[in-house]
Amino acid sequence: MSAEELKGFLDTAVALAKEVGPAFKDGFWRKGQFASADDFAAEGKQGNIADCVTAVDCHIEKVLFSRLREIYPHHKFVGEETTAECGQVSITNDPTWIVDPVDGTNNFVHHFHFTGVSISLAINKEPVVGVIYLPILDELYTGVRGQGSFLNGQRLPLFNPPTLTTPTSLSQCMLVSEHGSSHDETLQSRMRSLTRLLLAKEHGGAGLESLRFAGAATSDMSLVAKGIAEIHWEIGLHAWDIAAASVIVTESGGAVFDGAGWWGLDMAEGEREPRPLNIWNRSIVSVRYIPDLPGQPGSGRELQRQLAKELLTHVEDIPCTPDGLH
Repeated sequence: MSAEELKGFLDTAVALAKEVGPAFKDGFWRKGQFASADDFAAEGKQGNIADCVTAVDCHIEKVLFSRLREIYPHHKFVGEETTAECGQVSITNDPTWIVDPVDGTNNFVHHFHFTGVSISLAINKEPVVGVIYLPILDELYTGVRGQGSFLNGQRLPLFNPPTLTTPTSLSQCMLVSEHGSSHDETLQSRMRSLTRLLLAKEHGGAGLESLRFAGAATSDMSLVAKGIAEIHWEIGLHAWDIAAASVIVTESGGAVFDGAGWWGLDMAEGEREPRPLNIWNRSIVSVRYIPDLPGQPGSGRELQRQLAKELLTHVEDIPCTPDGLH
C-alpha cells in the first residue's frame, strides 16, 4: 500500500469524523435531534448500565458505515454497536474499517469531556491509519503508519527533552488505566493489579508514581501519545477502542505490547518478555516515546520494553474472548 493511498484513507477518515461532529455535540449537550430523553435513549448493554449505548452511538456508526460503504464498497467493516448485536465477526486480511462511534459512552452520558469518535483502517489485520476526534475538546488526532502522528496538525509528542524525561522505572511514571465496566470478580482482579502497581517496592509493589482514569481508552492513549502519561495498561477492552489509538501512539515514537499479565504464573525468566500487540485479543500496554539516554543510542526503545515488562510482572491476566475469528 503506497503512502499516497494511505494518505487518501486518512483524508476520508478525517472528513467523516468531522462530518459526525455536530451530531456528537448535539448528543453530548442534549440538543437538536437528541434533545429529549426518548431521542437520546441511553440503555445498558445486556443489562449492564456501566457499559451503555445511546441513540447517538447507533446514529453515528450508521452514518460512518454508510459513507464508507459508498466510497469503499469492497472493504470490510467492524463497529462497536453492530458487533455488540451480531457477536464475533470474521477477521480477514482485507482492508477493514474499525469504528467506535462514541468511545467513552459513560463519560458522554455524564457530560465528561473525555469522549470521542475513533476510526481506523486495518490491512492484513494490522491498523495502518488512525483518527481520533474529541469534539468537545476540539482535538483531532491523526496517524498513518510510517508518516507520524499529529494533534490538530502539531506533531506528537508535544514535548521535547528535557521537558520529556527518560524514566527508567515505574516509580517515575504516570499510568493511565480503567476499572472496566464489569463489576464482578474481574473488577477484583483489576483492583489487585492496580494495588500492586501502586504499593511501594518495600511492600512488594512496583512503586508507581501516580495513576489516572480518563474513562476512555482513546483518551488514555492520546495522553500517552502526547507525552503526558508514560504508560497505559488495560485488559478487557475491544479492537475498536484501541485500533486508531495504537497507530497514533506508535507513530508518536511510542510502543504497544500485549497486556496479558504474568502475576501468579509459573514462567521462566526467559519467557517474561512483552509480546507484540494483537488488537483483537483485548489487552494492551502502551508506552510513550522515551528519549535515549546520553551516549546510548537505542536505549529509549529498550526502556519502553523494560517498563512494559515491569508492569506485566505485577498485573494479573483476565481471560477474554477475542473480538474476531481470525
